[in-house]
Amino acid sequence: MSSADLAVDAGRCWLDLEDPRRATAALEEGLGLLVPERERTRAIMLTCRAHAALADHDVAAAVADTRTALDTALGTGASRCLDLVRGTLRESLEPHKGETDVQDLRSYAHQRLAPVAT
Repeated sequence: MSSADLAVDAGRCWLDLEDPRRATAALEEGLGLLVPERERTRAIMLTCRAHAALADHDVAAAVADTRTALDTALGTGASRCLDLVRGTLRESLEPHKGETDVQDLRSYAHQRLAPVAT
């Protein structure tokens, strides 16, 4: 297991323990350690960081990470990554659907995901 993998696992644990700031710090560390060839893992880490941002009531950061995770996942074509991003869009961001940033992200995702089979 790489240091990046350990950091993302720690981030998920901190998120489960309802400490989004520590989760974000661990995920940022993992993203910094991640080698460029591991884009699928990057998409997963970004999705986790979006969840941490939401837990910390930072919708703008969650939207930014979700958008980057979407672009990264589309670049890899990995269905697991795309499913994680879709889940974030459908479920986690749902309570914030009235916010302009979230509406813009949903529109962007709809355009980008249209050619991808669901």
